[in-house]
Amino acid sequence: MARFNQWTQLLKASATSCRHDEKSDGVKQERYLLLDTAMGSENSGDHVIMDACGCIADQIFGGALPHVATHYYSKELEMYPEYVKLLCGTNILYTHMADQQQWALAKRLGNNRNVVLFGVGMSDIGVDDAIDAYTKKFYKTLLSDEYLHSVRDEMTKKRLNSIGIENVLNTACPTMWSLTPSKQLEISSKRSKNVVTSITDYCFDAERDRKMLELLSSEYEKVTIWVQGSHDVDWCLDQIVDLTQFNVIGPNIEDLNRVIETEEFDYVGTRLHAGIRCLNGGHRSLIIAIDNRARQIGEDTGLPVLEREDGYLHKLADWVNHPVKTEINLPWTSIDKWKKQFN
Repeated sequence: MARFNQWTQLLKASATSCRHDEKSDGVKQERYLLLDTAMGSENSGDHVIMDACGCIADQIFGGALPHVATHYYSKELEMYPEYVKLLCGTNILYTHMADQQQWALAKRLGNNRNVVLFGVGMSDIGVDDAIDAYTKKFYKTLLSDEYLHSVRDEMTKKRLNSIGIENVLNTACPTMWSLTPSKQLEISSKRSKNVVTSITDYCFDAERDRKMLELLSSEYEKVTIWVQGSHDVDWCLDQIVDLTQFNVIGPNIEDLNRVIETEEFDYVGTRLHAGIRCLNGGHRSLIIAIDNRARQIGEDTGLPVLEREDGYLHKLADWVNHPVKTEINLPWTSIDKWKKQFN
């Protein structure tokens, strides 16, 4: 776990330093900022994303960048009209942006310009709808036409291409950029005695989620439930299981980090970024797909994903009981091209 410890320490240091508009080693950073999708969020998955984006930005720019929240309006949104704004990876793009409540905008239209996408994806709300005229105008007004945009799956790239935005690269999610081929070799193909799992409050399926937890309880000696969302317990888990029979951790991301660093386990759960976090920590992982995010990234990269559908428990039991090698194929050329444009 030594390498993971170093990785998490770098992320922590980066996330802390990037909260302030400072200069490092004499390098001026006035031109860029991070649109922070974790500040004000009750979903710890957003903090996993921002940890990765903060670390990558620190490596690219060699110093700290200002962070401005996207979850709520603040005066900082009006303060940087000339800055290039890196919108950090989450499912923040919609086919009907007039209806979205995820991206707080500056009151002055011009202050929202010069946005560069940084591993962003499409929300599954209305994902199959055509992008409407307002949204097309919104994207063409706010998104930079000078920089390459990074999106986390091919579907998002194609949707932007369909409205004439061609300067887009499919880079997969920034949380995965540390999963190099050598890193993947450190992930065991054999099952563990213990498992970490999760469910998702906004996409809860009582019957299927209950049966998943029952299967994991029968297959593993210790089942730890990672509570990532604000309503994972009261809306979901309290309705289907006796939580006294499980080890429950979260929602503080440090709780998950502690388990990753000190215990051996498999990960099986519906939370995408918890699974990616565990993969980065060297743990065999399987994400149960409940929306387009894991599904699309899995199709593009080979991220270990299993659809939560009728009969999926048989496939899950097979995965638990048989060796499975982690083989994720990331678009390294696109990742490098996106990063190098800032040099």
